[in-house]
Amino acid sequence: MRKLILLLLIPFVSFGQDYGNSADAIKLCTVIQTNNFGTDAEAERGLDRILSVIGASKRFVLQPCDNINNAVATSYKGIRYILYDRDFMGSLNSGNNWGNLFILAHEVGHHINGHSLDLVLYATEVVEPESLFNQRKQELEADEFAAFILGKLGATLEQTSSSINLMASNSDDTYSTHPSKSKRLAAINKGHKKGLGIETAIYETPTKLGTAEEYFYSAYDKANQGDYSGAISDYNKVIELNPNNGSAYYNRGVSKQKSKDYYGAIADHTKAIEVNPNDVDAYNNKLSKSLSNLS
Repeated sequence: MRKLILLLLIPFVSFGQDYGNSADAIKLCTVIQTNNFGTDAEAERGLDRILSVIGASKRFVLQPCDNINNAVATSYKGIRYILYDRDFMGSLNSGNNWGNLFILAHEVGHHINGHSLDLVLYATEVVEPESLFNQRKQELEADEFAAFILGKLGATLEQTSSSINLMASNSDDTYSTHPSKSKRLAAINKGHKKGLGIETAIYETPTKLGTAEEYFYSAYDKANQGDYSGAISDYNKVIELNPNNGSAYYNRGVSKQKSKDYYGAIADHTKAIEVNPNDVDAYNNKLSKSLSNLS
């Protein structure tokens, strides 16, 4: 459910002057569209139901992406996304479309379990793609998480398993990114038991880095709404909690540019490059925007 053709991303990762904005999500959407939730509000309500189970904040961007016939968890330039096809996710908030809710919870599970490595790092070969074995393992972890969520929300095991029963097969999975149906149903059974309280489950524990992530996505939302002062304040808190978050320096620099604090933007983009020397966008922003405004 999360496989992307990374080669198609290469033309997109080298440009874009603002960091983590809606244009980046649209680029991602364009890259993975292949063919053609009801509404965005329904998707948000469905997501709220999922996150309410574990008391988690929305530490990623939920972005409609029509014509992909699926949902995808991915990360791009330090921002984590869930892209979803509105038609595919149909009546997510109706309370009885458990198959679609499972799929969305599965993608949330990839983020909760730390599976969604940054596609820029893949494309620039800073990190190696996961092996097929590890990708299958991650799918099972996401299945278990989704089944836990649905169990807590009141779905039966049959309802929880419905989408996998339809989509998966029991053919040899040795050369596949996704496990066989029997393995996935076993993971779902385990997660569902945890949702019913039959087995112990711990999927989110408060940490300093988790709190930093909450401030990061709060800042992201504020910047997208034009509240650059509020965004800078939240990015300050991110950096206090996690001084090695290059994305926070970069984003804060963009907000400072918008606020006409060009010296501050240059300092932040310089720090972003120091933390992540492969951050080409920080270099381009530093030269093409901040310096030009000072000349």
